[in-house]
Amino acid sequence: MPTTGSSESRETPSLLRRDRDKSAGEEKKEPTKPVLEDRSTPFTPEQVSATWEAFKASRISNGATDTEKLVLDRKLEKSGDTTIKIWLESQLETSILDKFEGDLIRYFKKELDNTFIKLEREVSEQESSRNLYTSREKYEYMAKLNPALKEMKERLGLDFEY
Repeated sequence: MPTTGSSESRETPSLLRRDRDKSAGEEKKEPTKPVLEDRSTPFTPEQVSATWEAFKASRISNGATDTEKLVLDRKLEKSGDTTIKIWLESQLETSILDKFEGDLIRYFKKELDNTFIKLEREVSEQESSRNLYTSREKYEYMAKLNPALKEMKERLGLDFEY
């Protein structure tokens, strides 16, 4: 094996050992900061609204899909000290939010300077309204709204079908 003229053997430096040349007196211990500091700056509902608008504008300018725009149009509000609630209308919107929820939370944590922010979803399923076509369906719907209609029909012996 060829040598480079030095008779000393060389070691691969260890990342775990401190440099041997430093004496104990030279070493100064600096206070170490955690890589990710916990910050809990309080924020207001107005700040949440402004941050939400900024996030929406950023997302749309970066080419948000039409389905993302559907979720970006939803209402968002502060709920508790560190919780932000978003109001969705269906499970479909929940799955759309899943795609960019991480970006949304990171954005809020950075902009509001609070690492404890959580996103809560409130899904309010819309009742599907059924169109009333036949006379019977119309009568049953109206009788449900006003039970006196059923009593009046029976008293007068009326028949809604011809």
